[in-house]
Amino acid sequence: MNWLLVFLGGGFGAVCRWIISGQLTSSTGLPWGTLTVNLLGCFLIGLLSVYLLEQPKTSLFLIIGFLGGFTTFSSFGLETWQMLASAEYKYLLIYLGLSNVVGLVLVIIGHKMGTLFVS
Repeated sequence: MNWLLVFLGGGFGAVCRWIISGQLTSSTGLPWGTLTVNLLGCFLIGLLSVYLLEQPKTSLFLIIGFLGGFTTFSSFGLETWQMLASAEYKYLLIYLGLSNVVGLVLVIIGHKMGTLFVS
């Protein structure tokens, strides 16, 4: 039954992301919708983690499901904070570097590969 909580929360989070992103489109080049969703997700996971990590069912629905569908950037923020709070600086730097630099490189590689397959 846990899968159902994650499934329902994820669907609800994805719909909320779609609504917020659609309302905040911009012609300035900065993706305000995505930025807003990611920052709001970070705030919510910080807030909810204090209350819900010891409540597995509610945590499955809200943290894993809803915030997972809303934005995985919130999980990145929480994990980064946990490493910082526990003074695991080596892992923090590795995680930040891999997530951001390698993540961006993989987006570029994936885009180039996708372009090759489409042309």
